[in-house]
Amino acid sequence: MRKNVKMTKDTVPEGFSVSLALVDFLPVLFFGGTSILLGLILKNTVVVIAAAVTFLSGCIKVLWKIIVATEKKNVWWMFLQMRIIMPLSMIALIAGIAFSIISGKSGDLGGRLFLMPQSVLFIMGILGMCLMGIFASRLDSADPKSNWIEQITNSLAQGCIFAGMLLVYLS
Repeated sequence: MRKNVKMTKDTVPEGFSVSLALVDFLPVLFFGGTSILLGLILKNTVVVIAAAVTFLSGCIKVLWKIIVATEKKNVWWMFLQMRIIMPLSMIALIAGIAFSIISGKSGDLGGRLFLMPQSVLFIMGILGMCLMGIFASRLDSADPKSNWIEQITNSLAQGCIFAGMLLVYLS
């Protein structure tokens, strides 16, 4: 792998493909499914708005990769929003979920999260997301190989979280 290169507005990643962007859409879809289930369970406005903003941010990220792959152009605001909007909306989402659980407005969601097998799926998803945090600081975001590693990891992590949330919803 190449040494980590700092992405700037003038950086146009080379070697990005439409297939990479489409694989990047998988975790966005899994996240969207998880968000719908959370919205149905919690009925919390903050959770719904934060999930919608995070989902839209993910869609913009995919569109950015498609533009990089097809137009060989870096639309800087589309890249930058991934580093600002997505993390902030995720913090709001987690806060909304925590508030719902702590305030007792989530029913028995807290207890259902720790049942088997969904708890194992959530742990696997959380570990995958921790890896994503490591990748964000150590891998070159302009390198297609690094992006494939990130997107496969992200897809597996988000898929586990979605499967776990589906089991929670059905229980």
